[in-house]
Amino acid sequence: MRDDIRKKRETMSKRYIESTRHTIQVDFVPYMDELAELVGCKPNILRLFLTDPRLALSVLLGPCCPYQYRLMGHGKWPGARDAILTVMDRIRIPLKTRAISNDSTHGNDVLLPVFVAIVIFALLAIYLQS
Repeated sequence: MRDDIRKKRETMSKRYIESTRHTIQVDFVPYMDELAELVGCKPNILRLFLTDPRLALSVLLGPCCPYQYRLMGHGKWPGARDAILTVMDRIRIPLKTRAISNDSTHGNDVLLPVFVAIVIFALLAIYLQS
């Protein structure tokens, strides 16, 4: 155990600067996975793929959130699955600071084809000049 602590301190000292403000820094996901493995609550991705592929993809490719450590082991929470699958909704909601209507009065529907046409015309002109 002491060797593990010494190795981690050496790794941290090589990666982070020595400062009074930055005393302890670790990478969040590997640190949480290590703690979860020690406690016995690290999610088994293979088992999740076999039982619930949608949840497994969310855990594997989505943001690392504390709910995933409540899927298995002691203290598992029945609401963890729904919390993981809806985490992106909870991330997006605070970012929606203004409502945008769905009607096409903004002109965005016209701008993209015009932009694409200009780019194609410019590339064609460059090609024909060379």
